[in-house]
Amino acid sequence: MEREQGIRISQCMIVKNEEKNIRQALSWGRDMMWEQIVVDTGSTDRTVEIAEEMGARVCFFTWVDDFSAAKNYAIEQAQGDWIAFLDADEYMMPDGVEKITSMLQQVSEQGYDGISTGWQHLNDEGGIVASGTQVRFFRNHPDIRYWRRIHENLVVCSGRALRLKDLVQDVSIFHTGYQTEAMAGKKKSKRNRNLILQELKDHPDSYEMMGYMGDDCMGQGETEEAKEWYRKSIRSMPDALDPSDQRSAVTLNGLMAILWVELRERGKSMSKEKRRDLQEEIHGIYQKAVTLLPEEADFDYTMGCNFAAANQAREGMEYLERAIQKLEKYGCADKANVLAAHLLSAYDLLVRCSYEVGEREKCAAYAVQYLKYSKYEMGVLVHLVQVLVPEGDSGMEQYPGILNFFAKLYDLSALKDQLFLIKAVEAMERKAFTVYMKDCFFTKEQQEQLRSAKVL
Repeated sequence: MEREQGIRISQCMIVKNEEKNIRQALSWGRDMMWEQIVVDTGSTDRTVEIAEEMGARVCFFTWVDDFSAAKNYAIEQAQGDWIAFLDADEYMMPDGVEKITSMLQQVSEQGYDGISTGWQHLNDEGGIVASGTQVRFFRNHPDIRYWRRIHENLVVCSGRALRLKDLVQDVSIFHTGYQTEAMAGKKKSKRNRNLILQELKDHPDSYEMMGYMGDDCMGQGETEEAKEWYRKSIRSMPDALDPSDQRSAVTLNGLMAILWVELRERGKSMSKEKRRDLQEEIHGIYQKAVTLLPEEADFDYTMGCNFAAANQAREGMEYLERAIQKLEKYGCADKANVLAAHLLSAYDLLVRCSYEVGEREKCAAYAVQYLKYSKYEMGVLVHLVQVLVPEGDSGMEQYPGILNFFAKLYDLSALKDQLFLIKAVEAMERKAFTVYMKDCFFTKEQQEQLRSAKVL
Protein backbone atom coordinates (compact mmCIF):
# COMPACT_ATOMS: atom_id res chain seq x y z
CA MET A 1 0.00 0.00 0.00
CA GLU A 2 2.84 2.37 -0.80
CA ARG A 3 2.00 6.03 -1.43
CA GLU A 4 3.84 8.52 -3.59
CA GLN A 5 4.43 11.51 -1.35
CA GLY A 6 7.23 13.60 0.08
CA ILE A 7 7.05 12.23 3.61
CA ARG A 8 6.61 8.46 3.85
CA ILE A 9 4.63 7.62 6.99
CA SER A 10 4.57 4.11 8.42
CA GLN A 11 1.51 3.53 10.58
CA CYS A 12 2.35 0.98 13.27
CA MET A 13 0.24 -0.60 15.99
CA ILE A 14 0.35 -3.55 18.33
CA VAL A 15 -2.96 -5.35 18.79
CA LYS A 16 -4.69 -8.20 20.53
CA ASN A 17 -8.38 -8.99 19.99
CA GLU A 18 -9.22 -5.62 18.46
CA GLU A 19 -11.79 -6.73 15.88
CA LYS A 20 -14.19 -3.99 17.07
CA ASN A 21 -11.60 -1.25 16.49
CA ILE A 22 -9.19 -2.46 13.82
CA ARG A 23 -11.21 -1.34 10.80
CA GLN A 24 -11.52 2.22 12.11
CA ALA A 25 -7.87 2.15 13.21
CA LEU A 26 -6.74 1.38 9.65
CA SER A 27 -9.25 3.71 7.96
CA TRP A 28 -8.92 7.16 9.55
CA GLY A 29 -5.48 7.90 8.03
CA ARG A 30 -5.33 5.35 5.24
CA ASP A 31 -4.88 7.87 2.44
CA MET A 32 -1.84 9.54 4.01
CA MET A 33 -0.01 6.37 5.09
CA TRP A 34 2.80 4.98 2.97
CA GLU A 35 2.42 1.63 4.71
CA GLN A 36 0.38 0.15 7.57
CA ILE A 37 1.93 -2.41 9.90
CA VAL A 38 -0.11 -4.40 12.42
CA VAL A 39 1.80 -6.47 14.98
CA ASP A 40 -0.47 -9.06 16.56
CA THR A 41 0.44 -10.33 20.03
CA GLY A 42 -1.97 -13.26 20.21
CA SER A 43 -5.46 -12.41 18.95
CA THR A 44 -8.13 -15.12 19.05
CA ASP A 45 -10.81 -13.08 17.22
CA ARG A 46 -10.95 -11.71 13.64
CA THR A 47 -8.40 -8.93 14.16
CA VAL A 48 -5.75 -10.45 11.88
CA GLU A 49 -8.28 -11.40 9.19
CA ILE A 50 -9.74 -7.88 9.03
CA ALA A 51 -6.31 -6.23 9.02
CA GLU A 52 -5.19 -8.39 6.10
CA GLU A 53 -8.44 -7.71 4.24
CA MET A 54 -7.70 -3.99 4.54
CA GLY A 55 -4.23 -4.38 3.07
CA ALA A 56 -2.12 -3.97 6.19
CA ARG A 57 1.07 -5.94 6.60
CA VAL A 58 0.50 -8.23 9.58
CA CYS A 59 3.41 -9.45 11.69
CA PHE A 60 3.35 -11.61 14.78
CA PHE A 61 5.12 -11.10 18.10
CA THR A 62 5.05 -13.44 21.06
CA TRP A 63 3.89 -11.44 24.08
CA VAL A 64 6.65 -11.20 26.72
CA ASP A 65 4.96 -8.87 29.24
CA ASP A 66 6.68 -5.85 27.72
CA PHE A 67 4.87 -3.17 25.71
CA SER A 68 8.14 -1.54 24.66
CA ALA A 69 9.49 -4.80 23.26
CA ALA A 70 6.37 -5.26 21.14
CA LYS A 71 6.33 -1.66 19.94
CA ASN A 72 10.03 -1.65 19.12
CA TYR A 73 9.53 -4.82 17.09
CA ALA A 74 6.81 -3.01 15.12
CA ILE A 75 9.11 -0.05 14.49
CA GLU A 76 11.81 -2.38 13.19
CA GLN A 77 9.43 -3.60 10.49
CA ALA A 78 8.75 -0.07 9.22
CA GLN A 79 10.42 1.36 6.09
CA GLY A 80 8.93 4.87 6.13
CA ASP A 81 10.61 8.14 7.09
CA TRP A 82 8.23 8.74 9.99
CA ILE A 83 6.30 6.49 12.35
CA ALA A 84 2.66 7.05 13.31
CA PHE A 85 2.11 4.89 16.41
CA LEU A 86 -1.49 5.07 17.58
CA ASP A 87 -3.42 2.39 19.44
CA ALA A 88 -6.35 0.60 17.84
CA ASP A 89 -8.82 2.61 19.94
CA GLU A 90 -7.35 5.95 18.86
CA TYR A 91 -7.93 8.06 15.78
CA MET A 92 -7.59 11.53 14.32
CA MET A 93 -10.32 13.76 12.92
CA PRO A 94 -10.22 14.59 9.17
CA ASP A 95 -8.96 18.14 9.73
CA GLY A 96 -6.01 16.80 11.70
CA VAL A 97 -5.26 14.23 9.01
CA GLU A 98 -5.23 16.99 6.39
CA LYS A 99 -2.68 18.99 8.37
CA ILE A 100 -0.28 16.30 9.49
CA THR A 101 1.66 15.54 6.28
CA SER A 102 2.62 19.16 5.60
CA MET A 103 3.45 19.64 9.29
CA LEU A 104 5.77 16.62 9.27
CA GLN A 105 7.49 18.01 6.19
CA GLN A 106 8.14 21.27 8.04
CA VAL A 107 9.38 19.68 11.28
CA SER A 108 11.62 17.34 9.27
CA GLU A 109 13.31 20.32 7.68
CA GLN A 110 13.65 21.93 11.13
CA GLY A 111 15.43 18.88 12.56
CA TYR A 112 12.85 17.71 15.10
CA ASP A 113 12.62 14.07 16.21
CA GLY A 114 8.86 14.12 16.69
CA ILE A 115 5.78 16.17 17.45
CA SER A 116 3.68 16.63 20.57
CA THR A 117 -0.06 16.49 19.92
CA GLY A 118 -3.16 16.86 22.03
CA TRP A 119 -4.65 13.66 23.44
CA GLN A 120 -8.38 13.70 24.18
CA HIS A 121 -10.07 10.93 26.18
CA LEU A 122 -13.72 10.37 25.26
CA ASN A 123 -16.60 8.98 27.31
CA ASP A 124 -19.47 6.85 26.03
CA GLU A 125 -21.29 9.92 24.70
CA GLY A 126 -18.24 11.19 22.84
CA GLY A 127 -17.55 13.99 25.31
CA ILE A 128 -14.02 14.85 26.37
CA VAL A 129 -13.39 13.74 29.96
CA ALA A 130 -9.63 14.31 30.12
CA SER A 131 -6.87 15.77 28.01
CA GLY A 132 -3.17 15.23 27.73
CA THR A 133 -0.14 15.39 25.47
CA GLN A 134 1.38 12.52 23.53
CA VAL A 135 4.17 11.87 21.05
CA ARG A 136 2.74 9.53 18.43
CA PHE A 137 4.49 10.82 15.30
CA PHE A 138 8.28 10.51 15.29
CA ARG A 139 11.20 9.87 12.97
CA ASN A 140 11.99 6.32 11.99
CA HIS A 141 15.53 6.30 13.35
CA PRO A 142 17.37 3.39 15.02
CA ASP A 143 18.28 5.64 17.95
CA ILE A 144 14.62 6.36 18.83
CA ARG A 145 12.87 3.56 20.69
CA TYR A 146 10.40 2.88 23.50
CA TRP A 147 11.52 1.89 26.99
CA ARG A 148 9.80 0.32 30.07
CA ARG A 149 7.50 -2.67 30.16
CA ILE A 150 4.42 -0.50 30.72
CA HIS A 151 3.62 3.23 30.53
CA GLU A 152 6.35 3.20 27.92
CA ASN A 153 8.04 6.38 26.75
CA LEU A 154 9.99 7.28 23.65
CA VAL A 155 13.67 7.94 24.28
CA VAL A 156 16.81 8.58 22.30
CA CYS A 157 18.97 5.56 23.10
CA SER A 158 22.23 7.54 22.91
CA GLY A 159 21.03 9.63 25.84
CA ARG A 160 20.19 13.08 24.49
CA ALA A 161 16.71 14.54 24.91
CA LEU A 162 14.10 14.14 22.21
CA ARG A 163 13.68 17.24 20.07
CA LEU A 164 9.92 17.74 19.90
CA LYS A 165 7.81 20.30 18.06
CA ASP A 166 4.79 21.47 20.07
CA LEU A 167 1.69 21.06 17.89
CA VAL A 168 -0.78 20.51 20.74
CA GLN A 169 -2.96 23.43 19.63
CA ASP A 170 -3.01 22.24 16.03
CA VAL A 171 -3.54 18.48 16.14
CA SER A 172 -5.33 16.10 18.53
CA ILE A 173 -5.61 12.34 18.86
CA PHE A 174 -8.89 10.98 20.22
CA HIS A 175 -8.87 8.00 22.55
CA THR A 176 -12.00 5.90 23.10
CA GLY A 177 -10.30 3.53 25.54
CA TYR A 178 -11.80 5.37 28.52
CA GLN A 179 -15.30 4.34 27.54
CA THR A 180 -17.23 2.11 29.93
CA GLU A 181 -16.98 -1.06 27.87
CA ALA A 182 -13.25 -0.67 27.32
CA MET A 183 -12.53 -0.03 31.00
CA ALA A 184 -14.85 -2.71 32.42
CA GLY A 185 -12.54 -5.72 32.57
CA LYS A 186 -10.31 -6.38 35.58
CA LYS A 187 -8.04 -8.70 33.62
CA LYS A 188 -6.34 -5.71 31.99
CA SER A 189 -5.81 -4.04 35.36
CA LYS A 190 -4.28 -7.19 36.83
CA ARG A 191 -1.88 -7.40 33.89
CA ASN A 192 -0.91 -3.74 34.22
CA ARG A 193 -0.35 -4.00 37.95
CA ASN A 194 1.91 -7.00 37.51
CA LEU A 195 3.99 -5.12 34.95
CA ILE A 196 4.26 -2.07 37.21
CA LEU A 197 5.39 -4.28 40.09
CA GLN A 198 8.01 -5.88 37.85
CA GLU A 199 9.30 -2.42 36.94
CA LEU A 200 9.41 -1.47 40.63
CA LYS A 201 11.30 -4.66 41.42
CA ASP A 202 13.94 -3.70 38.86
CA HIS A 203 13.83 0.02 39.73
CA PRO A 204 12.67 0.33 43.38
CA ASP A 205 13.31 4.10 43.47
CA SER A 206 11.20 4.89 40.42
CA TYR A 207 8.84 7.61 41.64
CA GLU A 208 7.12 7.49 38.26
CA MET A 209 6.17 3.81 38.67
CA MET A 210 5.05 4.49 42.23
CA GLY A 211 2.72 7.12 40.80
CA TYR A 212 1.39 4.68 38.21
CA MET A 213 0.79 2.19 41.00
CA GLY A 214 -1.24 4.85 42.79
CA ASP A 215 -3.30 5.36 39.63
CA ASP A 216 -3.94 1.64 39.34
CA CYS A 217 -5.09 1.42 42.96
CA MET A 218 -7.43 4.38 42.45
CA GLY A 219 -8.89 2.69 39.40
CA GLN A 220 -9.70 -0.35 41.50
CA GLY A 221 -11.24 1.67 44.33
CA GLU A 222 -8.29 1.04 46.68
CA THR A 223 -8.11 4.61 47.94
CA GLU A 224 -5.94 4.05 51.00
CA GLU A 225 -3.41 2.07 48.98
CA ALA A 226 -3.41 4.75 46.30
CA LYS A 227 -2.80 7.43 48.90
CA GLU A 228 0.25 5.61 50.27
CA TRP A 229 1.73 4.96 46.81
CA TYR A 230 1.29 8.64 45.91
CA ARG A 231 2.92 9.69 49.18
CA LYS A 232 5.83 7.34 48.57
CA SER A 233 6.24 8.68 45.04
CA ILE A 234 6.25 12.30 46.24
CA ARG A 235 8.85 11.53 48.90
CA SER A 236 11.05 9.98 46.19
CA MET A 237 10.80 12.87 43.72
CA PRO A 238 13.99 14.83 43.03
CA ASP A 239 14.36 18.44 44.09
CA ALA A 240 13.86 19.61 40.49
CA LEU A 241 11.47 18.29 37.84
CA ASP A 242 11.22 18.85 34.13
CA PRO A 243 8.40 21.37 33.47
CA SER A 244 6.77 18.80 31.16
CA ASP A 245 6.68 16.05 33.82
CA GLN A 246 3.02 15.06 33.49
CA ARG A 247 3.52 11.92 35.54
CA SER A 248 4.59 13.81 38.65
CA ALA A 249 1.82 16.37 38.14
CA VAL A 250 -0.76 13.56 38.12
CA THR A 251 0.72 12.08 41.30
CA LEU A 252 0.74 15.37 43.21
CA ASN A 253 -2.73 16.28 42.00
CA GLY A 254 -4.03 12.79 42.72
CA LEU A 255 -2.98 12.91 46.35
CA MET A 256 -4.45 16.38 46.82
CA ALA A 257 -7.76 15.20 45.36
CA ILE A 258 -7.89 12.16 47.68
CA LEU A 259 -7.16 14.26 50.74
CA TRP A 260 -9.79 16.82 49.78
CA VAL A 261 -12.42 14.08 49.47
CA GLU A 262 -11.40 12.73 52.87
CA LEU A 263 -11.67 16.21 54.40
CA ARG A 264 -15.05 16.86 52.82
CA GLU A 265 -16.59 13.47 53.67
CA ARG A 266 -15.08 12.80 57.09
CA GLY A 267 -13.88 16.20 58.29
CA LYS A 268 -16.86 16.89 60.54
CA SER A 269 -16.41 13.63 62.40
CA MET A 270 -12.68 14.18 62.93
CA SER A 271 -11.08 15.74 65.95
CA LYS A 272 -9.90 19.32 65.48
CA GLU A 273 -6.30 18.14 65.58
CA LYS A 274 -6.77 15.50 62.88
CA ARG A 275 -8.74 17.87 60.68
CA ARG A 276 -6.02 20.48 61.07
CA ASP A 277 -3.35 17.90 60.20
CA LEU A 278 -5.24 16.94 57.06
CA GLN A 279 -5.63 20.55 56.01
CA GLU A 280 -1.93 21.14 56.60
CA GLU A 281 -1.04 18.09 54.51
CA ILE A 282 -3.18 19.37 51.63
CA HIS A 283 -1.51 22.76 51.72
CA GLY A 284 1.91 21.15 52.10
CA ILE A 285 1.36 19.02 48.99
CA TYR A 286 0.12 22.08 47.10
CA GLN A 287 3.18 24.11 48.09
CA LYS A 288 5.51 21.31 47.03
CA ALA A 289 3.57 20.90 43.77
CA VAL A 290 3.78 24.57 42.76
CA THR A 291 7.45 24.65 43.76
CA LEU A 292 8.36 21.64 41.63
CA LEU A 293 6.03 22.45 38.72
CA PRO A 294 5.21 26.18 38.89
CA GLU A 295 3.66 26.26 35.41
CA GLU A 296 1.11 23.53 36.15
CA ALA A 297 -2.46 24.89 36.32
CA ASP A 298 -4.13 21.70 37.54
CA PHE A 299 -2.96 22.14 41.14
CA ASP A 300 -4.75 25.49 41.40
CA TYR A 301 -7.79 24.09 39.62
CA THR A 302 -8.07 21.24 42.12
CA MET A 303 -7.70 23.61 45.06
CA GLY A 304 -10.21 26.04 43.59
CA CYS A 305 -12.83 23.37 42.92
CA ASN A 306 -12.58 22.02 46.43
CA PHE A 307 -12.67 25.40 48.15
CA ALA A 308 -15.76 26.20 46.07
CA ALA A 309 -17.33 22.88 47.10
CA ALA A 310 -16.59 23.76 50.72
CA ASN A 311 -18.50 27.05 50.29
CA GLN A 312 -15.31 29.10 50.59
CA ALA A 313 -16.02 31.21 47.55
CA ARG A 314 -13.25 33.77 47.99
CA GLU A 315 -10.52 31.12 48.19
CA GLY A 316 -12.14 29.15 45.38
CA MET A 317 -12.17 32.19 43.10
CA GLU A 318 -8.54 33.08 43.81
CA TYR A 319 -7.24 29.58 43.05
CA LEU A 320 -9.38 29.22 39.93
CA GLU A 321 -8.24 32.59 38.64
CA ARG A 322 -4.64 31.53 39.16
CA ALA A 323 -5.32 28.30 37.25
CA ILE A 324 -6.76 30.18 34.26
CA GLN A 325 -3.84 32.63 34.28
CA LYS A 326 -1.33 29.76 34.19
CA LEU A 327 -3.21 28.05 31.36
CA GLU A 328 -3.22 31.26 29.33
CA LYS A 329 0.46 31.92 30.01
CA TYR A 330 1.95 28.43 29.69
CA GLY A 331 -0.57 26.56 27.51
CA CYS A 332 -1.53 22.91 27.81
CA ALA A 333 1.38 21.11 26.15
CA ASP A 334 2.47 18.54 28.75
CA LYS A 335 0.49 20.36 31.44
CA ALA A 336 -3.01 21.45 32.55
CA ASN A 337 -4.49 18.11 31.48
CA VAL A 338 -7.46 18.31 33.86
CA LEU A 339 -8.19 22.02 33.47
CA ALA A 340 -8.00 21.89 29.67
CA ALA A 341 -10.68 19.19 29.64
CA HIS A 342 -12.88 21.03 32.15
CA LEU A 343 -12.36 24.65 31.20
CA LEU A 344 -16.08 25.43 31.04
CA SER A 345 -16.53 23.94 34.50
CA ALA A 346 -13.79 26.27 35.76
CA TYR A 347 -15.59 29.30 34.33
CA ASP A 348 -18.89 28.06 35.75
CA LEU A 349 -17.34 27.92 39.22
CA LEU A 350 -15.77 31.34 38.73
CA VAL A 351 -19.18 32.77 37.86
CA ARG A 352 -20.68 31.31 41.02
CA CYS A 353 -17.79 32.21 43.34
CA SER A 354 -17.43 35.78 42.07
CA TYR A 355 -21.17 36.32 42.43
CA GLU A 356 -21.14 35.01 45.99
CA VAL A 357 -18.36 37.38 47.03
CA GLY A 358 -20.00 40.35 45.32
CA GLU A 359 -17.50 40.74 42.46
CA ARG A 360 -20.19 41.69 39.93
CA GLU A 361 -17.88 42.79 37.11
CA LYS A 362 -15.86 39.61 37.36
CA CYS A 363 -19.04 37.57 37.47
CA ALA A 364 -20.24 39.16 34.23
CA ALA A 365 -16.85 38.70 32.54
CA TYR A 366 -16.60 35.01 33.48
CA ALA A 367 -20.21 34.41 32.44
CA VAL A 368 -19.47 35.89 29.01
CA GLN A 369 -16.41 33.65 28.65
CA TYR A 370 -18.57 30.63 29.42
CA LEU A 371 -21.54 31.60 27.23
CA LYS A 372 -19.33 32.26 24.22
CA TYR A 373 -18.75 28.50 24.07
CA SER A 374 -21.99 27.15 25.54
CA LYS A 375 -24.73 29.74 25.43
CA TYR A 376 -27.61 27.53 26.57
CA GLU A 377 -26.40 27.08 30.15
CA MET A 378 -29.25 28.48 32.22
CA GLY A 379 -27.36 28.65 35.52
CA VAL A 380 -24.63 30.85 34.06
CA LEU A 381 -27.07 33.07 32.17
CA VAL A 382 -29.15 33.57 35.31
CA HIS A 383 -26.12 34.92 37.16
CA LEU A 384 -25.39 37.24 34.25
CA VAL A 385 -28.97 38.51 34.39
CA GLN A 386 -28.63 39.07 38.12
CA VAL A 387 -25.62 41.36 37.72
CA LEU A 388 -26.72 43.15 34.54
CA VAL A 389 -30.44 43.76 34.89
CA PRO A 390 -31.65 46.14 37.63
CA GLU A 391 -34.42 44.94 39.92
CA GLY A 392 -37.87 46.54 39.83
CA ASP A 393 -38.59 49.49 37.55
CA SER A 394 -35.31 51.28 38.22
CA GLY A 395 -32.70 51.65 35.48
CA MET A 396 -35.14 51.29 32.58
CA GLU A 397 -32.98 53.68 30.56
CA GLN A 398 -30.32 50.94 30.59
CA TYR A 399 -32.55 48.36 28.91
CA PRO A 400 -31.51 49.06 25.28
CA GLY A 401 -27.84 48.78 26.20
CA ILE A 402 -28.43 45.55 28.14
CA LEU A 403 -30.29 44.03 25.22
CA ASN A 404 -27.47 45.03 22.87
CA PHE A 405 -25.07 43.32 25.26
CA PHE A 406 -27.07 40.08 25.06
CA ALA A 407 -27.09 40.42 21.27
CA LYS A 408 -23.34 39.70 21.32
CA LEU A 409 -24.07 36.26 22.77
CA TYR A 410 -27.48 35.38 21.32
CA ASP A 411 -29.29 35.69 18.02
CA LEU A 412 -32.12 37.99 19.00
CA SER A 413 -33.97 37.18 15.78
CA ALA A 414 -34.08 33.44 16.58
CA LEU A 415 -37.10 32.22 18.53
CA LYS A 416 -35.06 29.69 20.54
CA ASP A 417 -32.67 32.39 21.77
CA GLN A 418 -35.49 34.85 22.41
CA LEU A 419 -37.40 32.39 24.58
CA PHE A 420 -34.26 31.24 26.39
CA LEU A 421 -33.39 34.80 27.38
CA ILE A 422 -36.96 35.52 28.48
CA LYS A 423 -36.99 32.37 30.62
CA ALA A 424 -33.75 33.39 32.37
CA VAL A 425 -34.98 36.92 33.05
CA GLU A 426 -38.32 35.64 34.34
CA ALA A 427 -36.49 33.21 36.65
CA MET A 428 -34.84 36.21 38.30
CA GLU A 429 -38.16 38.07 38.51
CA ARG A 430 -36.96 41.01 36.44
CA LYS A 431 -40.55 41.71 35.39
CA ALA A 432 -40.05 45.12 33.81
CA PHE A 433 -37.19 43.90 31.64
CA THR A 434 -39.19 40.80 30.72
CA VAL A 435 -42.01 42.99 29.40
CA TYR A 436 -39.47 45.14 27.54
CA MET A 437 -37.91 42.11 25.83
CA LYS A 438 -41.26 40.65 24.84
CA ASP A 439 -42.28 43.93 23.26
CA CYS A 440 -38.96 44.13 21.41
CA PHE A 441 -39.15 40.57 20.14
CA PHE A 442 -42.85 40.11 19.37
CA THR A 443 -45.98 41.99 18.38
CA LYS A 444 -48.95 41.80 20.74
CA GLU A 445 -50.59 39.30 18.42
CA GLN A 446 -47.45 37.11 18.39
CA GLN A 447 -47.24 37.25 22.18
CA GLU A 448 -50.83 36.07 22.44
CA GLN A 449 -50.14 33.21 20.03
CA LEU A 450 -47.08 32.15 21.99
CA ARG A 451 -48.99 32.27 25.27
CA SER A 452 -51.75 30.15 23.71
CA ALA A 453 -49.10 27.66 22.66
CA LYS A 454 -47.77 27.76 26.25
CA VAL A 455 -44.23 28.73 25.16
CA LEU A 456 -44.39 32.26 26.54
